[in-house]
Amino acid sequence: MKLNEASVMVVDDETALRDIFAKWLRQSGCHKVLTAGNGHEAIETIAQNEVDVLITDVRMPVMDGVDLVRKLAEINRRVPCIIFVSGFGDVDLREMYDLGVEAFLTKPFHLEDLATSLATALAQRSDLWTVPMETAPRQSLRIGIESLDEGTADSQQTCFRLGRGGFSTRSAEAIGLGKITFDCRFSPRHPPLKGEGYVRWRSRTDHTLGIEFAYLDAPGREWILNAIEREKPLSFIPTL
Repeated sequence: MKLNEASVMVVDDETALRDIFAKWLRQSGCHKVLTAGNGHEAIETIAQNEVDVLITDVRMPVMDGVDLVRKLAEINRRVPCIIFVSGFGDVDLREMYDLGVEAFLTKPFHLEDLATSLATALAQRSDLWTVPMETAPRQSLRIGIESLDEGTADSQQTCFRLGRGGFSTRSAEAIGLGKITFDCRFSPRHPPLKGEGYVRWRSRTDHTLGIEFAYLDAPGREWILNAIEREKPLSFIPTL
């Protein structure tokens, strides 16, 4: 989907920032821009409109961005793409990625950063994950999965869960946030999942981590795209 075909909602309690975002979106070709001053207003507007991308601040009165995302999940109202804007670092990334947030922008940021996030969010999945990183990651992960549930790429029993933008798994290795190369081996009926990505969250208590896709080799990419289309996961990066 292109920006001029999308319906984009901006949620921010600061009127000046909300207006700046809305003006920039319209100048960039977006024909349908919706705005709200808090999460409660956003819920009411979303109930009456189709929204393709939600750009929301985190800290707001009445209902903040975190509770907005939780409420959308509670009422099972899917917004295809959610972008978080925040000047605070106390958001539970693991929970938010699980509830569908797929990009985080920290204030202050350049509008070019928002443009990049929007382009990725609106792109066809088949157009993503096709180009390796210019600089190879320094850390790597290799895991073996004995089996996956029939017809799915989601199995909590085997510690592998797929979202629409990445996967979660379990590893006791000392892996940090940032770039990573991964090689996930499954049963013979599934191709290996090899590629590059970003470790977006890591839990030391249960040795789980969430990885966002950046590049997938062809066999694994085709399988993953088919699985995402079939299962339509809410999570961008799920939890185990």
